[in-house]
Amino acid sequence: MTPPQGAEPVMLSAHQHQTIFNELIVPTWTTGATRQDQPVVVFVAGQPGSGKTSTAEIVHQALAPRGGAVRISSDLYKDLHPAYADLLAHNIRTAGAKVRPDTRRWQAALEAHSRDHRFDTVIETALDDIQEFRAQAAAYRHAGYRIEVLVLATAEAHSQLGILHRDVGQALAGGAVRRVSWHTHDTTASSLLETLTVIDTERLADHVVVARRDLQVLYANDLVAGAWRQPPAAAKALAAERTRWWGAAETARFRRELTQAEQDIHHEQVPEDQRLIVHRDAERAFALSETVRRTAQAHTAAPGVDYHRLSHRQHRWIFDELIAPPLASRITPSEHPRAIYVVAQQGAGKTQTAHLVLRAMNNMATHIVGDDFKAHHPDYLQLLEEAPRTAGARIRADYQAWQAEAEALVRARRGDVVIESAPASAQQFLTSALPFHTAGYRVELVVLAVRAADSRQGTAHRYSLVHRNGVPDRFTTASDHDTCYRAIIDSVQAADHDQVADSVVVVRRDAVALYSSERGPHAPWAGPTEAARAVEVERLRPYTDQEAAAFLAEQRRLRTALPQYRQELEQIADLARPLLPPHLQPLRLARPAPPALLPAAASYSPLSSWSRAA
Repeated sequence: MTPPQGAEPVMLSAHQHQTIFNELIVPTWTTGATRQDQPVVVFVAGQPGSGKTSTAEIVHQALAPRGGAVRISSDLYKDLHPAYADLLAHNIRTAGAKVRPDTRRWQAALEAHSRDHRFDTVIETALDDIQEFRAQAAAYRHAGYRIEVLVLATAEAHSQLGILHRDVGQALAGGAVRRVSWHTHDTTASSLLETLTVIDTERLADHVVVARRDLQVLYANDLVAGAWRQPPAAAKALAAERTRWWGAAETARFRRELTQAEQDIHHEQVPEDQRLIVHRDAERAFALSETVRRTAQAHTAAPGVDYHRLSHRQHRWIFDELIAPPLASRITPSEHPRAIYVVAQQGAGKTQTAHLVLRAMNNMATHIVGDDFKAHHPDYLQLLEEAPRTAGARIRADYQAWQAEAEALVRARRGDVVIESAPASAQQFLTSALPFHTAGYRVELVVLAVRAADSRQGTAHRYSLVHRNGVPDRFTTASDHDTCYRAIIDSVQAADHDQVADSVVVVRRDAVALYSSERGPHAPWAGPTEAARAVEVERLRPYTDQEAAAFLAEQRRLRTALPQYRQELEQIADLARPLLPPHLQPLRLARPAPPALLPAAASYSPLSSWSRAA
């Protein structure tokens, strides 16, 4: 590797070099090692900051039952160089490069010493020089060693943060910062991929493992009778892990660690002249994470932020690769396209009504429903298990954006579409409907008029049916339901104000039509105003005996199926009670008769007593 500019080496004399090796390095690093009949060498590889040192320590301990092993790394010998401390004080950027010739020679000599004595060996390496590894592999193969390679697959943002943590930790401990240049970090990371490809191609190892920093194995392969047990793909596994999109927890952990490091940078024990250099590493680690980490989004629950919002790249890939292809295959162009909105609050029965509309259109229309897009979010199932009441809200930004993109795709291809809509506001409804109207679509509204108690019960019914089978499902909160319940009327009226709807139909949950109106070409249309009134009337319509019996039976079933939601079920019952038939109303205790008024006793007055006496 080309040393940094201005890093001319400071080399020891042959005598100094050999004395340090014989008196300090060999006794320190070979103590406890035992000669082996079948020795093994393990190369622990990764770019700087990837976690090689801690992983090599684990491997070293794992070899202890065999009789111990020799730890080898050129970085372990830097402090033994007489000039290193002064070089660090002068320029921490170039100190390591200036002593590298001696540390590398010590490493090569210790490897040779270990091979001569047939010691098990653990070598920390960047694997950034294929010629060097070819020579090492040949030497160990000739000495009868089994060669194993453990590669740490670490995203470059994490390894840059790892360097930052190490540098800050050294500064806080009062030691010298072992600086790694950005050039060294980046070129080492890219060279490792090339070296792995050569190892696979030329069969330079007997066993290759690619693992995460926590030693979760991503790939493993063995050389058996001169051939790989499975198709070699170590470089592919490493590249895939480095570019893997992070989840919410990993993004949050990275953010916390980066924040802690930035705070530690300004500790009084960190020298002033090193703070700027180390702070730049923090900025660079954050920049390297841009392509893989999640996006922060604010919410009202503590701690006020989470990372369930996908990165732009991941969001785009999911739509382009997973959502758009099957959606596009279902779009049938129409000469006079229609966009039919089935509008209702959650639990009102939109899906059943939408299927009726689709059948009436001979299933030639594209069906768009938000729940289909939720399922594409990688966090959705986990969130449903952890918090079914808020799972949808946590990923709302992504799934609503996918739905908007899907609607745009349908418009571009002039296909008929049936959209299930549970708007949180009139503006949200208009944001979806106006582009269809502007694009020349006939926009039709099918509005479901359903009592609040019935739709709230509907959300509980859906959740209970899926929950009993052990499958996670959403359970709409009362606040989300009520927000949409109020927005339905506003959305219908807004459609009239902006002249978006060409027709409006109000139906009950059982598909009985309550109101229908068509916008005329010449006369003003008061349809939505009448439609809103029809919705309100139906919402307040008393239950028939049959409807009440069905509602109460379902309430009894839900109390058994969802005992943890007993309080919410009581709230649903309270909504229905005023509309139940009189004979099904709860019994009311007769009010007690008011107490009879008793004659008040005459109050004593000295004057009246005197007058009576007179």
